[in-house]
Amino acid sequence: MGIKQDRSIIEAALYVADRPLTLAEIKKLIGTSSETYVRKIIEDLKNDYGKRSGPLSMVETGKDTFTLRLNDEYIPKLEGVIPKIRLTRGAIKTLAVVAYNQNLSQAKLAEIRGNRVYEHIRQLVSLGFVESKPYGRTRMLRTTKKFASYFGFEDDMDKIREEIQNRLR
Repeated sequence: MGIKQDRSIIEAALYVADRPLTLAEIKKLIGTSSETYVRKIIEDLKNDYGKRSGPLSMVETGKDTFTLRLNDEYIPKLEGVIPKIRLTRGAIKTLAVVAYNQNLSQAKLAEIRGNRVYEHIRQLVSLGFVESKPYGRTRMLRTTKKFASYFGFEDDMDKIREEIQNRLR
């Protein structure tokens, strides 16, 4: 394949993906082992989207993860079209506690937030925002890459905690 076709494949993949794609996934998609080659294509795409001043921009959401994102000025105009994830106030608070205190046991979360967290956790796991793994007689909870990309965080527990502290100031 040529650079033009590789570029088209990368752009199409970023458009249809429901999550950011890693550098490794992009390399596999176009059948190359060259990180430099893929980074050059990505940089070219970023520059092109920047020059267009259109509704989309290409963003590096974390270390070696990339996505196409709708620019903020278009969001109010498209509110009726953009699918919304409906979370109750309680589920959002539960998600915030998990994000801030991860890796957190479900038992500890129930102590902090009360027994309604079990329903919140089921909802958050089904949406893909929280990962729940068995740990003795309880479960360990942490946020997922989907959570990080959806809310604009890097997928790094320490950086998420730090960013939450910064946003609360």
